[in-house]
Amino acid sequence: MAAERVVAGDDPVLRFRGAVSLQHGPGWVAPWRVPHREAELHLPEGGIGRAAMPAGVRITLRTDSNELGCRYRADPAPRLNGPQEQPRLDVVREGRITDTVELRCDGKDAEFLVSGLPGRMTTVELWLPTYHQFRLRALVVDGAANVAYDDRERPRWVHYGSSISQGRGARSPAGTWPALVAGRAGLDLTSIALGAACCLQPMTARLMRDLPADLLTACVGINIQALGSHSPAAFSSALVGFVATVRERHPTTPFALMSTIIAPDRETVPGPSGLTVRDCRARTREAVGLLRRHGDLNLHYIDGLDVFGPREAGLLLEPEGLDRLHPGPVGHPVFAERFLAALRRSLCVPVPA
Repeated sequence: MAAERVVAGDDPVLRFRGAVSLQHGPGWVAPWRVPHREAELHLPEGGIGRAAMPAGVRITLRTDSNELGCRYRADPAPRLNGPQEQPRLDVVREGRITDTVELRCDGKDAEFLVSGLPGRMTTVELWLPTYHQFRLRALVVDGAANVAYDDRERPRWVHYGSSISQGRGARSPAGTWPALVAGRAGLDLTSIALGAACCLQPMTARLMRDLPADLLTACVGINIQALGSHSPAAFSSALVGFVATVRERHPTTPFALMSTIIAPDRETVPGPSGLTVRDCRARTREAVGLLRRHGDLNLHYIDGLDVFGPREAGLLLEPEGLDRLHPGPVGHPVFAERFLAALRRSLCVPVPA
């Protein structure tokens, strides 16, 4: 890039779609999926790092540059059970992945360059890594290029879940099942899915309540079973209370609650509190039924096995012998197709303007 124009990470021409808050440091901006100053209140027992992993977050802009450079810092992913997550970033133009970049993730300054942009005003989205903390230092375009704010507005979708929803096992960030659903349905995704969490924390309910949303969804149960965070009765009570809190500011917004997908090694195995995955599934269905009987007719239940069930067990990420929980790269598109179909059957999907 001979003559170049540098767009600082905090330049208001850039839009961080899907970020709940932005942390500003010396020469960088980091998107968070909780209010970063309150991170310890959301996750007092730890796991704060996952809230700083920009799953579903994309930096968007419009430009007529022929090339786009990105100066950044990225941190390593935590050690995970099974295949490790790769530090990838997707470049999406006009709804299509045009480049997937392997990032350097040692916390130091790094840069990549994407060539072959059309040279006319087009919307560019950088889908940030799913399991690696990321700090933007600057974007770089051709010296004579125009840069404009991405002012598109689409129906807002807020999704809550565990690592299954954070995107574990996807081929790349724009290939996670929530990203695929958002693209196909024309939705503006905000993911507050956190691996090793999703235990119906009251602070998360308050966050979901306070975010703008035209569609609300959640996938619950797997970490409650694994971590033993709730007894059977407390799980039902916490789920009812979680929905009630969200409903304080979203009284009629379509809301779909999905029970967990197939977990072959946990289906009938009691967790620390005695709950099996099947128990969690049944209690999620019963809680939705109870709330509907009390007047919440815009709340819908999706059975996780209808989305990703026993027939799809071969598409899970983890090999036999490990705790199998997450869709693999081929599984995410299947998950997305089935989940979107279930939403449409429930008449939950908002129609883009």
